[in-house]
Amino acid sequence: MADLKSLLGDKYTEGMTVEDILALDVEEPQIDMSKFVSKELYDRAASETANYKKQLRANMTEAEQKALADAEEKKAMQEELAKLKAEKAIAENSKGLVALGYDEKTATEVATAFMNGDFNTVIQAQAKFVDAQKKAVVADAVKNTPTPPTGNNDNALTKEQFNKMSLSEQLEVYEKTPELYNELTKK
Repeated sequence: MADLKSLLGDKYTEGMTVEDILALDVEEPQIDMSKFVSKELYDRAASETANYKKQLRANMTEAEQKALADAEEKKAMQEELAKLKAEKAIAENSKGLVALGYDEKTATEVATAFMNGDFNTVIQAQAKFVDAQKKAVVADAVKNTPTPPTGNNDNALTKEQFNKMSLSEQLEVYEKTPELYNELTKK
Protein backbone atom coordinates (compact mmCIF):
# COMPACT_ATOMS: atom_id res chain seq x y z
CA MET A 1 0.00 0.00 0.00
CA ALA A 2 1.31 3.43 -0.89
CA ASP A 3 1.97 6.01 1.80
CA LEU A 4 0.30 9.41 2.02
CA LYS A 5 3.29 11.33 0.66
CA SER A 6 3.48 9.23 -2.51
CA LEU A 7 -0.30 9.46 -3.05
CA LEU A 8 -0.47 13.28 -2.71
CA GLY A 9 2.81 14.06 -4.43
CA ASP A 10 3.60 17.80 -4.52
CA LYS A 11 0.40 18.63 -2.63
CA TYR A 12 1.69 16.91 0.53
CA THR A 13 2.93 19.09 3.40
CA GLU A 14 4.21 17.97 6.78
CA GLY A 15 1.61 18.06 9.57
CA MET A 16 -1.48 17.90 7.35
CA THR A 17 -4.77 17.23 9.13
CA VAL A 18 -7.54 14.99 7.85
CA GLU A 19 -9.56 18.08 6.88
CA ASP A 20 -6.60 19.43 4.83
CA ILE A 21 -6.32 16.11 2.98
CA LEU A 22 -10.05 15.93 2.27
CA ALA A 23 -10.04 19.51 0.94
CA LEU A 24 -7.46 18.62 -1.72
CA ASP A 25 -8.64 17.65 -5.18
CA VAL A 26 -6.76 14.38 -5.54
CA GLU A 27 -7.42 11.63 -8.06
CA GLU A 28 -7.78 8.17 -6.59
CA PRO A 29 -5.01 5.80 -7.61
CA GLN A 30 -5.85 3.51 -10.48
CA ILE A 31 -5.67 -0.22 -9.79
CA ASP A 32 -4.28 -2.39 -12.57
CA MET A 33 -7.14 -4.83 -13.06
CA SER A 34 -5.20 -6.86 -15.62
CA LYS A 35 -3.73 -8.88 -12.74
CA PHE A 36 -7.16 -9.92 -11.45
CA VAL A 37 -9.73 -12.42 -12.67
CA SER A 38 -13.42 -11.55 -12.54
CA LYS A 39 -15.60 -13.54 -10.16
CA GLU A 40 -17.75 -14.68 -13.06
CA LEU A 41 -14.74 -16.09 -14.91
CA TYR A 42 -13.42 -17.78 -11.73
CA ASP A 43 -16.81 -19.36 -10.95
CA ARG A 44 -17.09 -20.64 -14.53
CA ALA A 45 -13.61 -22.23 -14.34
CA ALA A 46 -14.39 -23.85 -10.97
CA SER A 47 -17.66 -25.22 -12.33
CA GLU A 48 -15.91 -26.64 -15.42
CA THR A 49 -13.27 -28.27 -13.21
CA ALA A 50 -15.97 -29.93 -11.11
CA ASN A 51 -17.72 -31.14 -14.26
CA TYR A 52 -14.48 -32.59 -15.67
CA LYS A 53 -13.90 -34.47 -12.40
CA LYS A 54 -17.40 -35.93 -12.60
CA GLN A 55 -16.88 -36.94 -16.23
CA LEU A 56 -13.53 -38.47 -15.41
CA ARG A 57 -15.04 -40.55 -12.63
CA ALA A 58 -17.90 -41.60 -14.88
CA ASN A 59 -15.49 -42.68 -17.64
CA MET A 60 -13.20 -44.59 -15.31
CA THR A 61 -13.41 -48.32 -15.24
CA GLU A 62 -14.41 -50.01 -12.07
CA ALA A 63 -10.78 -50.98 -11.42
CA GLU A 64 -9.61 -47.40 -11.89
CA GLN A 65 -12.32 -46.11 -9.54
CA LYS A 66 -11.33 -48.71 -6.95
CA ALA A 67 -7.65 -47.76 -7.33
CA LEU A 68 -8.52 -44.07 -6.86
CA ALA A 69 -10.65 -44.84 -3.80
CA ASP A 70 -7.87 -47.02 -2.40
CA ALA A 71 -5.32 -44.24 -2.96
CA GLU A 72 -7.56 -41.72 -1.21
CA GLU A 73 -8.14 -44.13 1.68
CA LYS A 74 -4.40 -44.85 1.95
CA LYS A 75 -3.66 -41.12 2.06
CA ALA A 76 -6.25 -40.62 4.81
CA MET A 77 -4.78 -43.53 6.78
CA GLN A 78 -1.24 -42.15 6.43
CA GLU A 79 -2.41 -38.76 7.70
CA GLU A 80 -4.16 -40.44 10.65
CA LEU A 81 -1.04 -42.52 11.37
CA ALA A 82 1.16 -39.42 11.35
CA LYS A 83 -1.28 -37.70 13.73
CA LEU A 84 -1.31 -40.70 16.09
CA LYS A 85 2.50 -40.94 16.06
CA ALA A 86 2.74 -37.26 16.96
CA GLU A 87 0.21 -37.68 19.78
CA LYS A 88 2.12 -40.72 21.08
CA ALA A 89 5.43 -38.84 21.01
CA ILE A 90 3.87 -35.90 22.84
CA ALA A 91 2.44 -38.26 25.47
CA GLU A 92 5.78 -40.03 25.97
CA ASN A 93 7.71 -36.76 26.16
CA SER A 94 5.14 -35.36 28.60
CA LYS A 95 5.51 -38.44 30.78
CA GLY A 96 9.29 -37.98 30.85
CA LEU A 97 8.97 -34.31 31.73
CA VAL A 98 6.52 -35.09 34.54
CA ALA A 99 9.06 -37.61 35.89
CA LEU A 100 11.62 -34.79 35.95
CA GLY A 101 9.28 -32.63 38.03
CA TYR A 102 7.23 -30.65 35.51
CA ASP A 103 3.53 -30.24 36.23
CA GLU A 104 1.20 -32.07 33.81
CA LYS A 105 -0.01 -28.96 31.94
CA THR A 106 3.47 -27.49 31.40
CA ALA A 107 4.87 -30.88 30.39
CA THR A 108 2.21 -31.26 27.68
CA GLU A 109 2.78 -27.71 26.42
CA VAL A 110 6.55 -28.22 26.25
CA ALA A 111 6.24 -31.61 24.53
CA THR A 112 3.82 -30.16 21.97
CA ALA A 113 6.08 -27.18 21.33
CA PHE A 114 9.03 -29.54 20.89
CA MET A 115 7.12 -31.67 18.35
CA ASN A 116 6.11 -28.51 16.45
CA GLY A 117 9.69 -27.22 16.39
CA ASP A 118 8.90 -24.22 18.65
CA PHE A 119 12.18 -24.25 20.53
CA ASN A 120 11.71 -20.76 21.97
CA THR A 121 8.75 -22.04 24.00
CA VAL A 122 10.75 -25.09 25.08
CA ILE A 123 13.68 -22.94 26.22
CA GLN A 124 11.43 -20.48 28.07
CA ALA A 125 9.63 -23.30 29.88
CA GLN A 126 12.96 -24.93 30.77
CA ALA A 127 14.26 -21.63 32.16
CA LYS A 128 11.13 -21.24 34.32
CA PHE A 129 11.44 -24.85 35.51
CA VAL A 130 15.12 -24.48 36.44
CA ASP A 131 14.39 -21.21 38.25
CA ALA A 132 11.55 -22.85 40.20
CA GLN A 133 13.79 -25.81 41.08
CA LYS A 134 16.51 -23.48 42.38
CA LYS A 135 13.98 -21.63 44.52
CA ALA A 136 12.63 -24.93 45.85
CA VAL A 137 16.14 -26.14 46.77
CA VAL A 138 16.91 -22.88 48.57
CA ALA A 139 13.56 -22.96 50.39
CA ASP A 140 14.16 -26.57 51.43
CA ALA A 141 17.68 -25.77 52.64
CA VAL A 142 16.40 -22.84 54.70
CA LYS A 143 13.59 -24.96 56.12
CA ASN A 144 15.92 -27.81 57.13
CA THR A 145 18.77 -25.71 58.54
CA PRO A 146 18.83 -26.06 62.33
CA THR A 147 18.88 -22.87 64.32
CA PRO A 148 22.15 -22.29 66.17
CA PRO A 149 22.11 -22.16 69.97
CA THR A 150 21.67 -18.70 71.43
CA GLY A 151 23.77 -16.92 74.06
CA ASN A 152 26.70 -18.38 75.98
CA ASN A 153 27.27 -22.05 75.90
CA ASP A 154 27.35 -22.84 79.61
CA ASN A 155 27.82 -26.50 78.82
CA ALA A 156 31.20 -25.81 77.20
CA LEU A 157 33.89 -28.17 78.30
CA THR A 158 36.69 -26.53 80.25
CA LYS A 159 40.31 -27.66 80.34
CA GLU A 160 39.94 -28.72 83.95
CA GLN A 161 36.88 -30.83 83.18
CA PHE A 162 38.69 -32.38 80.21
CA ASN A 163 41.70 -33.28 82.36
CA LYS A 164 39.45 -35.03 84.91
CA MET A 165 37.90 -37.24 82.17
CA SER A 166 38.92 -40.81 81.55
CA LEU A 167 40.80 -41.68 78.38
CA SER A 168 37.69 -43.22 76.79
CA GLU A 169 35.73 -40.00 77.46
CA GLN A 170 38.59 -37.91 76.01
CA LEU A 171 38.62 -40.19 72.96
CA GLU A 172 34.90 -39.60 72.57
CA VAL A 173 35.50 -35.82 72.62
CA TYR A 174 38.21 -36.28 70.00
CA GLU A 175 35.87 -38.29 67.73
CA LYS A 176 32.94 -35.89 68.08
CA THR A 177 34.77 -32.54 68.05
CA PRO A 178 38.41 -32.77 67.02
CA GLU A 179 38.77 -28.95 67.07
CA LEU A 180 37.72 -28.77 70.71
CA TYR A 181 40.01 -31.68 71.56
CA ASN A 182 42.99 -29.94 69.91
CA GLU A 183 42.16 -26.73 71.77
CA LEU A 184 41.93 -28.49 75.15
CA THR A 185 45.15 -30.48 74.65
CA LYS A 186 47.31 -27.48 73.77
CA LYS A 187 50.03 -26.76 76.26
